[in-house]
Amino acid sequence: MIQRYSNGRPTYNDDFDYILVSNVKIEGDRRDAIVNSAYSANDDIILLFGKQGLLTFIYGILIKLSLSVKRGKILPFGTVYSRNAYDYLISKNLTPEPGKNMVLGNAMLLKNRSFQYNIVNTGIICRDTITFGDFLDLTIRRGNMFKYVLVGISGVIVNEAILLMLHGVIGRDLSILPAIEISIIWNFILNNKFTFGGRGHFYLRLAKYNAFNLIGFGANLGVYYSALFYKTNIYVADFLGILVAFIITYTTATLIVW
Repeated sequence: MIQRYSNGRPTYNDDFDYILVSNVKIEGDRRDAIVNSAYSANDDIILLFGKQGLLTFIYGILIKLSLSVKRGKILPFGTVYSRNAYDYLISKNLTPEPGKNMVLGNAMLLKNRSFQYNIVNTGIICRDTITFGDFLDLTIRRGNMFKYVLVGISGVIVNEAILLMLHGVIGRDLSILPAIEISIIWNFILNNKFTFGGRGHFYLRLAKYNAFNLIGFGANLGVYYSALFYKTNIYVADFLGILVAFIITYTTATLIVW
């Protein structure tokens, strides 16, 4: 039996083989063909791609990074869930419905590597459903990005404190080196404990985090001096350098290190 859900509620009784939560309208024959292809391939999930707006596309990338989803795309529409996937969401107290819960459900299913999924491009124009409030909820309250920023701010304070303690001992030029390294280790420990909740491979993860942060630091300097070369305001140049470094370090942290 096919069970369709609309706005989080079943259109008829509670028995189902799959759930379609979407703002796209798909003809019955095509919908059944999509589901049958999932059954024949033993897929748990089908992602129905459609034409989405630029804002939702950007939201999806940022939400994916903040929720540390390493594969697939975060979509605000068009997911077909199997019974297995639906039961998993229910176990996490998530009822499939358009908008926030659906996006969060997609992210959780994609992060769970026990699920197999397939992608179908419908070519249908889909109405954007991620509101700005839901975006903030998924990135700040539920996601890791805001925590990462707070840890980074604490790392800056540690960096400045080490500089203050050492510049009179080993000089201004050399004191920056231990200050950078100690602040990186500080950030790693906090991120590993509170931001990402890392388990296992502690020292390997530390080595990767250290390497990517040094790459980010190099990119920061490169952007900064390049901007100054083109007569950019020093504060603007500094901001651009920090922004590029943050993109590099956070992206590698969420997708590679953790």
